[in-house]
Amino acid sequence: MSMKRILSFSIFLFPFSSIYCWTGKVVFEDNFVGSSLNLNKWEYEEGCSEIYGPRNLQCYSRNNVQVRNGNLIITAKKEKLEDKDYTSGSIRQRGIGTTYGAYVVRARLARGDHLWSAIWMLGKDSSCRYEEIDIAQYRGQSSLSKELELTGHWGKSWDALNSEGTAVNAPFDLAADFHEYAVLWLPSKIQWYIDDRKYYEISLTDPKWKSDPKKLPCDGLEQKPFSQPSNFILNLGVGGAFFDNNPNFDPNTWFKPSMEIDWVRVYQE
Repeated sequence: MSMKRILSFSIFLFPFSSIYCWTGKVVFEDNFVGSSLNLNKWEYEEGCSEIYGPRNLQCYSRNNVQVRNGNLIITAKKEKLEDKDYTSGSIRQRGIGTTYGAYVVRARLARGDHLWSAIWMLGKDSSCRYEEIDIAQYRGQSSLSKELELTGHWGKSWDALNSEGTAVNAPFDLAADFHEYAVLWLPSKIQWYIDDRKYYEISLTDPKWKSDPKKLPCDGLEQKPFSQPSNFILNLGVGGAFFDNNPNFDPNTWFKPSMEIDWVRVYQE
């Protein structure tokens, strides 16, 4: 979700040929049953600070987060809160999370100009180590209805980051139906999947990880990135750096201002 960086993306029109069926023990799961968020598993992120996204146009409020009909529903609204003209919702998994495994989310993303659906992971112990895995980030305007960004960011802090990612043209409208978005995070690599098909991969053993010592994480057992626990963040942003900071859009054209999550799981061998 961090956008304080400049990325060079390649475009993949078709997935890799491999298909992965998730196996192992489920070590974290939420199917969003009942009528309220399970606060033993999640915590609300609330406020208008730019720590939630540079130059974003929304404040995050728990009022924009609902559990209904077996889904988590996060909705963006045009309404004033503090110094912002929009509100939306963000939640984060409680605890420090886990290291390595398959992280899978079944979701239907939001549709609307300058709506930013984000399914991602972030380490909580970031005193001198920033590690972010963007499972799926989606700009909701109709012209990009099939384009999804898959990215890894690592470094000492949010403003000293290396980044590697891609933009995927999926073969379907990401706001029309539910799809499974996943990363398989291993000590040697991270792979991104949509509906069990692999679309992208980065190596964690390539020597280029050590090419810029100023950006290497400096706490933990080793300097190697993506070796510490991480947990889920699910949020729907409005505007900001993900849209080249252009605030000119019409929220009355928002076709579907909600991101819906059916379930979340973490599998480990």
